[in-house]
Amino acid sequence: MTEPLVGVKLVGPDEDAGSVHFDDFRRFCNTLNSCLKKSETAVTAEPERIRYRVSGLADGSAVVELQPIRPRKGQDRRREVVTFFKKAVADLRAGRRPDPRLNADALKDFKELYSGLKRTKEVWIDGEQLTSRYVANIDDYLKPAFASEGRVTGMLERLNVHNKNEFILYPAIGRPVACVFPDELFEQIRLAVKRNVTVYGAVFYPPDGPYPDSVQVKELEIHPPDAELPTLGQLRGAFRGCFGDQTTREFVRMIRDEQG
Repeated sequence: MTEPLVGVKLVGPDEDAGSVHFDDFRRFCNTLNSCLKKSETAVTAEPERIRYRVSGLADGSAVVELQPIRPRKGQDRRREVVTFFKKAVADLRAGRRPDPRLNADALKDFKELYSGLKRTKEVWIDGEQLTSRYVANIDDYLKPAFASEGRVTGMLERLNVHNKNEFILYPAIGRPVACVFPDELFEQIRLAVKRNVTVYGAVFYPPDGPYPDSVQVKELEIHPPDAELPTLGQLRGAFRGCFGDQTTREFVRMIRDEQG
């Protein structure tokens, strides 16, 4: 039986006679490696063990052939993983729903096989060309399952106003959240970079996760730095007299009676 192989081809711009820019080639190889690893995890439900060797290489239009190396220990699932990867690409290219074992993060990597390249004219995998339709199909599957009005708190970083007003919010738990905002919030957001904030607006959730991945921001609240917050020692006695003439025990008993 022949060894499983992964064949890819990149074609650069016409002005470079089809030669591929190194930045694009490096970026593509990193993304391809990530897609292969996530395909293995989807198939085996275990940490990846398969490594790949370059078994064929041609210059000009960059043509690369990868051969998975058999792991020294454990079951040999190379063919299953390579078949899974190729089928995932073929399904996404044809607009067929991908294997449900591919989560949203994996689909984003598969999208980057084409959309992440700046100066590459064509991308081919296993003899099939990827196009903008391939990217659009993935975008359709990445649409949030639902959206609701809500709020997200986290550290505001990576402000970008190049093509659209966007920043990344890093919550205490969950994935980074991409936030888009209207022009009128720019100055407030500029002052909030590297600060802990709460954003309010339409919160979007991915189909396969409990944490949001994007927000259309309508309002923003900037929280004070930790150094400006009072300590527990400074709060001692701050609420003296708030129970009136009641003792603490009487106040707690009253609350319990009201709740009961």
